[in-house]
Amino acid sequence: MSSDVTLETKTADKRELSGFPPAVVWICRTMTAIGALVLAIMMFLSVADICGRFFFKKPITGTYEIVSLMVILVGCLGLGYCQLVKGNIMIDIVTKRFSPRGQAIMNIISYLISIGVCALVTWQVSLRMWDYLHKTLGGRTINLGIVFWPFMLIMALCFAWVTVIFCLDLYHAFKEVIKR
Repeated sequence: MSSDVTLETKTADKRELSGFPPAVVWICRTMTAIGALVLAIMMFLSVADICGRFFFKKPITGTYEIVSLMVILVGCLGLGYCQLVKGNIMIDIVTKRFSPRGQAIMNIISYLISIGVCALVTWQVSLRMWDYLHKTLGGRTINLGIVFWPFMLIMALCFAWVTVIFCLDLYHAFKEVIKR
């Protein structure tokens, strides 16, 4: 029974990703796998910290800082794949009543707004990363002294990558409008 569900999932996954270049799909899957690995490490670190605190009266120093920085990685690394498979929440109460061409036009508007927002986030995070990179004071966690700029760099790269995915979606939406 579980193999049937797995087969259906793989078939649906291939169907949704067929319009994208294999390199884009591979990059998104790799980023998501890295994010999942970071999430697992974050989970084990949190459990070890809690067990150390309650059973041995010795918490792991800096766990809060490490987990806080790992949340950036987990949150950003999965964005591209989520958009690639259209895993975001969509409320289509109004748009489902439109014609397919009208829906594609609404998608174009949505993708243009999304590209603008992601480009703006990429730009602002890049500025913040540049600021952290050149600071002698600040730009580090309080207890462990971990520098912030590599995390901001990864965040900027992830949002830039999501911008690329939105551009590909915009291209597909334009093709849909022209086709109809």
